Amino acid sequence: MLAGGCAVIGVVLATTGNSEHTSDDSLQTHVTEKLQLPPDEEKIERGEEPGSTSGSIHLKLPLPSAPAHSDARYSTFDAIPSDSSSREPDYSAEHAQTALSNPAWQALTVKRGDSLSQLFEKAKIKPTQLHELMQLGTSTADLRRIHPGDTINVISDEKGQLIALNYQIDTIRYLFVERTDGQLIANIHKHEIEVRTAYASGQIVSSLFLASEKAGLSQNLTMELANIFGWDIDFALDIRRGDQFTVIYEQRFKNGHKIKDGNILAAEFINHGKTYRALRYTDPTTQRIGYYSPDGSSLRKAFLRSPVNFSRISSRFTTRRYHPILHKIRSHKGVDYAASRGTPVRASGDGKVIFKGRKGGYGRAIILRHGNKYTTLYAHLNSYNKKTRSGGRVKQGQVIGYVGSSG
Repeated sequence: MLAGGCAVIGVVLATTGNSEHTSDDSLQTHVTEKLQLPPDEEKIERGEEPGSTSGSIHLKLPLPSAPAHSDARYSTFDAIPSDSSSREPDYSAEHAQTALSNPAWQALTVKRGDSLSQLFEKAKIKPTQLHELMQLGTSTADLRRIHPGDTINVISDEKGQLIALNYQIDTIRYLFVERTDGQLIANIHKHEIEVRTAYASGQIVSSLFLASEKAGLSQNLTMELANIFGWDIDFALDIRRGDQFTVIYEQRFKNGHKIKDGNILAAEFINHGKTYRALRYTDPTTQRIGYYSPDGSSLRKAFLRSPVNFSRISSRFTTRRYHPILHKIRSHKGVDYAASRGTPVRASGDGKVIFKGRKGGYGRAIILRHGNKYTTLYAHLNSYNKKTRSGGRVKQGQVIGYVGSSG
């Protein structure tokens, strides 16, 4: 039906959620917001208006007054001992850091096809040492999943006995193994991480991605920004030149070097002159994390505005459209989202899969029922998610299939 590998997402009844129009005052140094408790999610799944419960929460969020401002917070992490770590010697992260300055360390770089036993053999470490190492339990389990480019640092003696080992598991955690009183002891430590608050803003000229990149936001943060406002704004259909955004987010540093971006703490998006704001909040009772508008309403609605991220619209909902195959004027009761073949297609809302298979001119299709009132149709799919089955239930945002041009 569509060239270029497009998926048609036809929503029989449009989203029911609406949003408040907040004022477009500039962000202050501190924002104190009164948040109501989250809405009843069971009503959302039944297709009803979420509403809200009684009670409220006051949240004071520090915001930088200028782009160059940052607010540093520090977190110190304790060591996580293995099951075998029950001895009195010092197994602290401070001790490990001191030991890592020893010049006797030998770096073993993992190459394609290498195994841990091969690396030990190259370092002239006895095979029995590898067996002893892997018997230390879950602490050394990550050594079974080494990848090309990884570095394992070891110290051994002239008899081929392993004295110490250090392995960087990820940007935060590292494994430190040391022989003490004749036994290998393994601990997983976490680097001290500095969390800073950063600020970015921009105005859209041609696309959100280009504007976000110019403002210094990573692609992950851009996608997170789109997901936060995805219930109110269709980022494939609604974005216009001149739209503006502001983001307050975390950056994480190790030894003074940025290692990754953190969470978005607050955000503002002005679309078609209408201002949307979001604040991140963690419920102290359930530890559930969500984003809320300044009046305390959850941004989560019964339906997402778009089931495909950052697509273009090739055909809109209309009662008169020239059919590209039948060459006739026919109604088009859906919206065609043009995206690269294989792009994930997400469920617009919580629901039940009532149809999965080929459906005439729709090709490979999925139909979801949301409560007793709404159904959504996802057509022209290239393939289905293996976890999507007829009769099964899906969550909002869950990938149910992939863009194609079937039918």
